[in-house]
Amino acid sequence: RSVANQFLGALAVNIITLGHGAVIGWVSPSLPYLQSNGTHLTTGPVTIEQASWIGSTLCIGGLIGATVFGALADRCGKRLGLQLIAIPQLGFLLCVLLGTNVYHIYLGRVLAGSGGGGILRAIPMYIADIADFRLRGMLGSLLVISLNLGILVGFILCSYLSYGTVPLVMLAAPVLFLAATSFLPETPYCLLRQNRNEKAERSLMFYRGIRGHFQKTSYFNREFEQLKKLVQVERESVNENRVTWTDFCTKEARKGLTIGIFLMLLNQFSGALAIITYTASIFEKSGSDLSPHMSSIIVALVQLLGTVVSFSLVDNLGRKILLLISTIGTTLGLFSMGLFSYLQFNGVILDHLQSLPILSLSCTIFLSSIGILPLPYVILAEVLQQKIRNVGSTISILTIAGSSFVVLKLFPTLMEQIDVYGTMWVLALICAISTFFIIFVIPETKGKNLTVVEDPIKQPSLS
Repeated sequence: RSVANQFLGALAVNIITLGHGAVIGWVSPSLPYLQSNGTHLTTGPVTIEQASWIGSTLCIGGLIGATVFGALADRCGKRLGLQLIAIPQLGFLLCVLLGTNVYHIYLGRVLAGSGGGGILRAIPMYIADIADFRLRGMLGSLLVISLNLGILVGFILCSYLSYGTVPLVMLAAPVLFLAATSFLPETPYCLLRQNRNEKAERSLMFYRGIRGHFQKTSYFNREFEQLKKLVQVERESVNENRVTWTDFCTKEARKGLTIGIFLMLLNQFSGALAIITYTASIFEKSGSDLSPHMSSIIVALVQLLGTVVSFSLVDNLGRKILLLISTIGTTLGLFSMGLFSYLQFNGVILDHLQSLPILSLSCTIFLSSIGILPLPYVILAEVLQQKIRNVGSTISILTIAGSSFVVLKLFPTLMEQIDVYGTMWVLALICAISTFFIIFVIPETKGKNLTVVEDPIKQPSLS
């Protein structure tokens, strides 16, 4: 009972994450229709150049959303800041439903991206505010799992429903999200910052499963007092904690920021997001014996499985070894996919290997999902010094948004110019080079204590 409302809150806010995942999954199965002569767009069938803009404009919105919704969540409260994210997601669905030309699709993707940027910025802040520290990792992992589940849902919906029906079904996510979060209280931390101490205490009671004042334990009282002291210290030391350029000039700060930026670049230049975005097109070009839509669904299912496996292994194997296994495995998967495409391009008969493309990409996505995709966000907080952690995280998020724009914009053009094999080998080379950086530069951060200033409270058992 003491943890049920924390799970309830985390599940409720991640409904919008699931909806955003479906928006990401919308591109791959929808592009063949938009590129066909039967498209409803008055601007005609979508070209390769236009397809690259449909994929990449999501990242332009991400740059905007991470900044805007992060600021809104900080100023207006986490709950309201999160609820506002439903607006751009609804805007995307309306653009798909009512749009008559490719520019309406561009606009919808920018709106969807802004919602996605807000999700990545605001939901971890909300989880950090409500979660007991023993549950923070588990509740935080729901974001990535919900995102990948949404991608799978998007692939399935777009593969079996008509183009116009899909956005109507997807409307359920933002509507359910708004309904579910309306029953949640604002976080205790935000309420204390607004000097609403009584409501802050009731909020903490809700998230700790305490139904009345007579049920309050000594641990609860200490936790609430510590939270009030934290807010007070922040108010008193606002000038002392202001980040300056000199804070980034220390060896530790430079190394931490370099590792953070590298991991975000690897996250995108491994090609995993591009592969998910353009899965159907890749399989159409590869000559696989499975239909592009079915192949896409299998790859999305494998990605979801990989994410679940990652969060079950990360605290046992450690960050560095899991990241290394992921990068080496992704390199081999991309290389084998490229090799199949190259042999087929040169006329080699491969009838007995028609299942290799789906196996190669499934292995690639699975192995990237256990390390390259989820771990950068975990390691980032562990390699950045406490004082520069917020600014460093913002720089890293802007890096991942910018690099994802580059990758998604260039990917369709690369497949057209150097075919599938050339594109896969370029990505494999990047991953192969990255293994040396991981071996010689990135430290193992498993078990690192992030609360170097505060003394932790002695914790009771979770029951």
